[in-house]
Amino acid sequence: MRAAALAGCVLVLAAACGGASGGAHASDTATPPPPSRSPAPPADKGPRCEGTPTAKGAHVLRGGSEVLPGGAGPVLYREGGSDGTHRTATLTNGTGMGAAQAGTESWPVRTGQALRVGGKAFTVSQICTYRVVLTPKDGTAGAPRPVPNAVDPEWPPLTDGRLRLRWHVPNTEKHGLISVVLDDVEADPDRASITIPSRVGGGAGYADARVGDTLEFAGRLWKLNSIDAGDGSPAMDNPRSGHVDLQPIGPSR
Repeated sequence: MRAAALAGCVLVLAAACGGASGGAHASDTATPPPPSRSPAPPADKGPRCEGTPTAKGAHVLRGGSEVLPGGAGPVLYREGGSDGTHRTATLTNGTGMGAAQAGTESWPVRTGQALRVGGKAFTVSQICTYRVVLTPKDGTAGAPRPVPNAVDPEWPPLTDGRLRLRWHVPNTEKHGLISVVLDDVEADPDRASITIPSRVGGGAGYADARVGDTLEFAGRLWKLNSIDAGDGSPAMDNPRSGHVDLQPIGPSR
C-alpha cells in the first residue's frame, strides 16, 4: 500500500476535482488500470453486522481508537472477521490509529460478551465490519462525546448525491475533522484504503474496502459506491489518479 496521503489532505469533492457531471471520467479513456501491488485479502463472509442495531454506547470505528466513557479508554478496533454466521473483533488499548499505535492489552470479542477496560465494565452490544459498540454495564454512559461534523447540514456538500475522494487534493479541515484521505486504490479486485484521522474522536482506517462496503465517519454511514483505480499515479493534477465515490445512507445512530 502506498504511504498515507499528505498531512494536509482532506475531503475532496467531485466539483473541486473535475468529477462533476459532464466532465471526463476515468472510464472514458482507454488507459488500463495498474496491476495490483499487494494481494487482496479474502472477501468478508458476513454478516455485515451482528448484535443490537440500536445499542447505545461508544462507537469504536474500524482502524481507529476511541476514549470510552468514564475514562476507560482509549480502545482501538484493530482487526475483525466473520465465519459467515457470527462476527468477531480484536480490540486493544491504544492511543491512535493503526497497529503501530496499539498497546499491550488485547481483547478478542464477540457480541454479548462482557468486557472490562480500565476498571469499567462494558457489554459488546454490536460488531460490524466498520465499528464495535461498547455499552457501559452500569448504564452511566455519561455525556456523549462530540462527533465532528455530525450536526453540520452543509458538510460535506455533495455533487449528484455523492462525495468523491481523489488522491492528494488538499482542502481545509472543519469542526475538528482533520481529513478524509484516500490513501490507496488497487485493481483485481478493485479496493480502496481510506483513513479518517480526527482530533476529537471518531477516527477510522478502512483498509481494502470494496464496492458495497459501509463506512462510518462524522456521525454518518456511507456506502462505497464505486472505485476507479486510475493509472497508479497520485499526482495532484492527474485526472487519472484514481478515486472513490461515497454515498451517505443515514446517521450512525
